[in-house]
Amino acid sequence: MDEKLTTGRLLRAWWAMQWRAVVATFLGSLVLVALFSFVAALLGVSKELIMAVGNVIYVGISLFASIYFFGFALKKDYGDFRFEVVEREAEERRSEKGPLQEQSREPSPERAGSAPDLESITNMKERE
Repeated sequence: MDEKLTTGRLLRAWWAMQWRAVVATFLGSLVLVALFSFVAALLGVSKELIMAVGNVIYVGISLFASIYFFGFALKKDYGDFRFEVVEREAEERRSEKGPLQEQSREPSPERAGSAPDLESITNMKERE
């Protein structure tokens, strides 16, 4: 595991996603399954079918909530760290420069006008 990606940081990100997904799954399932069960019972649908469809509703809501809050956790600023999606081409260009080669402080033409990433901010702080 990368030394910057510690177990504590992973747990903070996991917890930021997990508790929200559990609450959303519980509340969403409670409402939708109750509504479906009520309507299905009025229509005379069997208990077995109601339970089976209720489980499908639960799984669907759970998957949706997990994916939605995973995105939330990736975008969240945790104070001392945040996650960043780096395109493969940009990563390969960084590795071509080599670890000992100093990067210039001036933004590259492709990054001009864009917000600095966490790595460049950290590098600037270390140089000061």
